[in-house]
Amino acid sequence: MRSSWAVAALVGLLSLAACERHDDATPTSTPEATFQHRLSGDISGDYRPTGEASIQPVASLFIGQDEAFAAWEGGSRASPPLILSLSGPQGAIRVLPDAYVVTDDRVQMRGSAPGLGPVELSARIDQGALATARRNLGDQTPVVTGTISVNGRRTPFTLSWWGGD
Repeated sequence: MRSSWAVAALVGLLSLAACERHDDATPTSTPEATFQHRLSGDISGDYRPTGEASIQPVASLFIGQDEAFAAWEGGSRASPPLILSLSGPQGAIRVLPDAYVVTDDRVQMRGSAPGLGPVELSARIDQGALATARRNLGDQTPVVTGTISVNGRRTPFTLSWWGGD
């Protein structure tokens, strides 16, 4: 009797799990080894700290073009579509993605670097500010805002689109 009750409970739980709906339009987490992008516009570029760079943990965030994401998701590891550089005592530390979910207005990335442990980035992209920054060839307008977690320690950051020298 007990085993039939356990089987019935297990079947019920599996049925509920199968019915669970996921909204693919706005992902909220970066599952294990998932690489996903859904872009309708161009958010590519190099993003750098606004204001006083020395107080922010993020030195830069490079976001590649749609083709770079498609190649990475297809298995090519020649050119990462996301490169996070963190400020460290010995200079910039480069973090490549172990997982990411990127949309027109969100970037979520998980990665690691030797000596750092797990690194997680969660950020929002302001499309209006990005358009303004591109028109002005880069300025200190905040375009990307979010939090970075290094070894469990969360720190906020703000980045602007960098137009180059």
